[in-house]
Amino acid sequence: MIFRFHHSELAQKHGVTNNNGIYCMNLTQLLQTSRLLPTIAYSVGLGLIAMTVTTIWVADTRFIAEQNRIGAEVNLSGRQRMLSQRIGMIAQDMTDYQRVNNVDAHALLAGCADQMMRAHVALLSTNLDLINKALADAIKCEPGIATQHPVGDLSPELREAFFGGERPLDTLLRKYIDTAVNIASQEYPEQADLDKILLLANQELPGKLNTLVRRFQEEGEQSLNALTEFITYMWLLTLLLIALEVLLIFRPMARTIQRTMSQLQDALAASEANKAELKTVNDQLLESIQYARKIQEGVLPDLADMRSSMRDVALLWEPLQVVSGDYVWSTRRDNKAIFFVADCTGHGVPGALLTMVVSSELTKLLDDLDVLDPEDLMLRLDKTVRRRLGQEDPSGATLSIDKTDDGFEAALAIFDYEDSSLTYVGAGIPLFVLSQDGVTRVSADRHRLGYRSLRRPESFKVHRMTLGPDDTFYLATDGTTDHIGGDKKRAFGRKRLFDVLEANAYADLETQLSKLKTVLEDYRGDEPARDDYTVLAVSPHLKSSAGGTRVN
Repeated sequence: MIFRFHHSELAQKHGVTNNNGIYCMNLTQLLQTSRLLPTIAYSVGLGLIAMTVTTIWVADTRFIAEQNRIGAEVNLSGRQRMLSQRIGMIAQDMTDYQRVNNVDAHALLAGCADQMMRAHVALLSTNLDLINKALADAIKCEPGIATQHPVGDLSPELREAFFGGERPLDTLLRKYIDTAVNIASQEYPEQADLDKILLLANQELPGKLNTLVRRFQEEGEQSLNALTEFITYMWLLTLLLIALEVLLIFRPMARTIQRTMSQLQDALAASEANKAELKTVNDQLLESIQYARKIQEGVLPDLADMRSSMRDVALLWEPLQVVSGDYVWSTRRDNKAIFFVADCTGHGVPGALLTMVVSSELTKLLDDLDVLDPEDLMLRLDKTVRRRLGQEDPSGATLSIDKTDDGFEAALAIFDYEDSSLTYVGAGIPLFVLSQDGVTRVSADRHRLGYRSLRRPESFKVHRMTLGPDDTFYLATDGTTDHIGGDKKRAFGRKRLFDVLEANAYADLETQLSKLKTVLEDYRGDEPARDDYTVLAVSPHLKSSAGGTRVN
C-alpha cells in the first residue's frame, strides 16, 4: 500500500522520494516512524488476542458444564441399570430377600421403582439439578413420587434411544416400573407379574439401557471433538495475531513475549499440577473419613442382637459430616440391659474422636465395677474423661485455660428383666416414655460431663419406673429437637416430636423413626442441618403384663 505526499517537508522528514519529486512511503515505514501508530496497533492486536483467549475460556467453561451434565447422565443411566437389576432380584423372591437382608422387601421394591422413575424423568428433562438430585438419591431406594417435567432438548440420537424402535425404552421402563409397583403392593405377587418383570430385567431392559449409556458417551465424545477443533482454530488465530504484532511492531520485544508466554504456560502447568495434588489429598482425606465412618458404625450397637432380647429396637443415627459426635452403646449384664447415649462437643472428626474417648472410658469403668450403680457410673465417667482429655490433674485441680474445654451430654438407662423396671440417669439428655397415655418426659440433670470450665457434678438424680406391656422409651440427643425450619424458622421442639411419636405409636419402631426422619427433613426444608442427631427407641420384653409407667 502506497501513500503519496505533495508536501516536501513531510516527505523529507521521513526521507522518502521518487524521481518525479513526489514523496511517498509505504505502510510498514509509516508504522515504524510514527509515534502513535505503534501504540494503536499494539492496543488493537492485544485486544484481538484478549478476545480470542476469552473466547477459548468461555468455550472451555461451557464444555466443562456440558461434560459435567453428560457425565452425570452416564452415571445416572448406569444407576438405572443397577436399580433394574436390584428390582428384579428383590421381586424374584421377596420373602428370601427380606429374611437375608432384614428389610421390608415390599417397601424397598416400591422405593427402588420410585427412584428409577425419578431418574428416568430427570434424564428426559436434561436438567442438571434434577439429574444430580436423582443421582444422589439413586441408591437409597426411598419412596417418593417423581415430579413430571417437560422433555428437554434431546439430540436426535438420544430421542431415538428413549422413544425409537418397536419397543421404546420409555415404554418398557414405565411398564417395568408399573409392574414393580404392582408386585410391591401384593403380599403374594402373581406369577405372571414376576415372569414379566424378570423378562424385562434380564432380557429387554439391559440392552436398551446400554444403548442409552452409549448415546450419552457418544455425545460427550462429539462435544469434546468439537471443542478441540474450535480451540485449535482459535489458538492458531491467536498465534497469527501474535506473529503479526511481532513482525510489524514488536520484533525487538519478541523474546520478552516468548518468555512471558513460557511463564504463563509453566504457571498453568503448575496450577494443574497443584489442582491434581489437591484433588489427590482431598480424595485421600474423604476416603479416610469415609472409612472412619465405617469404624464408628462398627462401634454402634448391633440392632439384630438387641432385638433378640427386646420386643423391638430401632436407632436413628444421622451424622452432620460423615462421622458423628453422637455415640450409642448397649450391652447386657446379668439380668439387665444397659443403654447409653452421648452427645459430644462439636460434630465431624473432632466430635467422633471424642466419642472414642467416651467409649473407651465407659467400657473400662463397666469392666472394673462389681456393682452397677448408675449415679456412681456417671460420676466416675465424668472424672475419667476429664483426666483423659488433660482437663484435670490427678489431684482434682482444674488446669489452666490453655487446655481443652470439651465434654458431652449423656443418658444412661438400665432395664431390669426381673421386675420390668427402668432406671434412668441423665446429664442433659432426657428420657421419653410412650405409653397409652401419651409421651411422658423425664427431665435430665442440668450437669454436663467433662468441660474444664464447668464444675464437676457431685450427684445425679436417679429415676426409677415400672414399664407397662406396651410402653416404649426413647433417648434422643438435642440435635433432634433443634432442627430449624418452618415458616418462622424456629426449632422443631419437643411438642412436635411428641406429636410424631404419638401419631405413629401403632407402627414398629423402625417405621416410627423413619417417619420421624421424614418429618424432620420436611420441616427443615431448605435450611441446612446444624448438628448430628440420634434417637434410640426400645420396647422391652416384660416379665408380666402388670404395671404401668411410674416414675420415682
